[in-house]
Amino acid sequence: MKQLIISFVCIIVSLAVNAKPHCQSFDNSDNKVTIVFNDDKAGDKYYVTDVKLKPIWLGKEYKASSVKVAISKGVATVTLTFEHLTRFSNPKVELKINGKKASFKVCQ
Repeated sequence: MKQLIISFVCIIVSLAVNAKPHCQSFDNSDNKVTIVFNDDKAGDKYYVTDVKLKPIWLGKEYKASSVKVAISKGVATVTLTFEHLTRFSNPKVELKINGKKASFKVCQ
């Protein structure tokens, strides 16, 4: 019984620590796509890797050409840049934050 309680507490803690990105802005001008998202549970260290944009058009994925991270008071603001695209249908970003998979729908 004790192990079950400890396991349950560990699961709750891991879910609470998990990153929760929220799209802040989307811009498809100047021959590039720029997506900015926030994570209010960033802490002191915040690493973003393996960023892919999935525009749900012909099943293609696009890798980010630039990833910039800024952290202020535990809130991360991340700016992602991709090549210019002309067609979108419910685009989604998939990435790893501090080594854990995450995704969010792009705001339009």
